[in-house]
Amino acid sequence: MPERPIYIPTFRSRQQENIVLKEFDFGELIYPMLEIIKPYDRKRPHDKQVSFSKVYTDLIADIRAEKVFVDLPFYLKEKGALQDEVLSFYRGIIVDKTRRTAHLAELESQKEKIIPVVSSFISRTGESDSLSYQVEHLRPIYGQLAFRTFYSSLVEEWDEIDKATVDGDVVIVDFDTISPYPSPTVKRIMERWKKYKKGPVVILRSAINTDISNVGLEHGDVVFDVDNGLIDMYKNHLNAQAFGDYAGIKKDDLTSGGTISPGFLLYNPVQNNFTGFKGSVKELGEFEHTIVPAILESEAVSDMRASNLPYLEGNPGWDILMAISEGKESGKSQAKFKKIAMLHYLHCIKARIEAGEFDQEL
Repeated sequence: MPERPIYIPTFRSRQQENIVLKEFDFGELIYPMLEIIKPYDRKRPHDKQVSFSKVYTDLIADIRAEKVFVDLPFYLKEKGALQDEVLSFYRGIIVDKTRRTAHLAELESQKEKIIPVVSSFISRTGESDSLSYQVEHLRPIYGQLAFRTFYSSLVEEWDEIDKATVDGDVVIVDFDTISPYPSPTVKRIMERWKKYKKGPVVILRSAINTDISNVGLEHGDVVFDVDNGLIDMYKNHLNAQAFGDYAGIKKDDLTSGGTISPGFLLYNPVQNNFTGFKGSVKELGEFEHTIVPAILESEAVSDMRASNLPYLEGNPGWDILMAISEGKESGKSQAKFKKIAMLHYLHCIKARIEAGEFDQEL
C-alpha cells in the first residue's frame, strides 16, 4: 500500500465546495484539506445562527475520507473587495495566535478524523514561539499535526518547524502559483524538506492562476496558461510524498460580487491539461446551449473515452453534464458548473491513483 496520503485537494469553506466535500467519496489515499475562511457556512437570522464548532464538525463528519486537514489559512490578501465575513474572520481570528488555536481546538469532537494545520507567525508578526504555542494546545487533542509553510517564507520558518514536529507530522509546502519545476531557487529551499523524515511532505500549488478569466478563454482550445505539471514533478523532482491543489478550480481572491460569465475549464487526465469553453453572450442559457454540447464533442472527451481508465464511468461531474445535455437537469447555473468541474477533476485524479500511476518510489 502506498504511503498516505497521495493527494490533498484543497477546499475553501464556500457553498459549492462544501457540497462537493460531502458528496464525493475520497477513498483511502486522498485526504482533503478544508480551509475555513469564515465563521459559518451561510448567513442566518441572528437568533438562529449556528456556532462555528457545530457548522464545521457537522461538515467534517459528513466527509467520506479517512482524514481531513483543517486550516485557517494565512495566505489571504486584505483587499477592499474581500468578502466582509471573510475579512472580519481573517483579522479577528486567523492572524491572532490565541484565537486561531482556540478555534481549531473547538473541533475536537472530530479529533479522530482531523489533522489540524498550523503555521508559523514569525514572518508575519515576528513571534518566534508561535508554533510551540499552537503545538502545546493542539497536540494533546489531535496528536498528528500538519505544518504549512510557504515558498516565500520557508527558509525563515524552517528551524521553528523542524523543532516543533514529531514522527507522523505532515509538512505542507505551499508553492502558491510559482512554477512546479525544480529551478535553482527551488532546489536551494528543497534541501530543507529533503531532510525531513518524520512524515510525508506535501507540495501544494494552485494550477489555475487568478488572472485566468472566462472572458479570456478561447472556446474549445487548450488553456496553456494552466500548468498542472506538479502532478508529474512532485515525487521524483521535488522530493515530496504527496501533492495538493484546488481540486480543478481557480484559487480566486474571495472577493464580493461578480457578473454572469459563462465559462468552463474541463480537465483532460490523458494529457494532464485543461480545455476552455465559453458562451457567446453573458446569459446563463449559454451553459446549456453552447458549453455543454462543445464539451461533449471535444477532443478531451474523445481522449477520455479512448482511455483504458474509467475517467467517465462513475464520474459524478460527467453524470451531471449528461443529465443537462439530455434535458433532465437545468444547466442555467454558474455555481453548478463549479461543482461539475470539481467533481470531474477529483474523479479523474482518483482514477489515476487507483490505477497506480503515483505508486513509484522516489
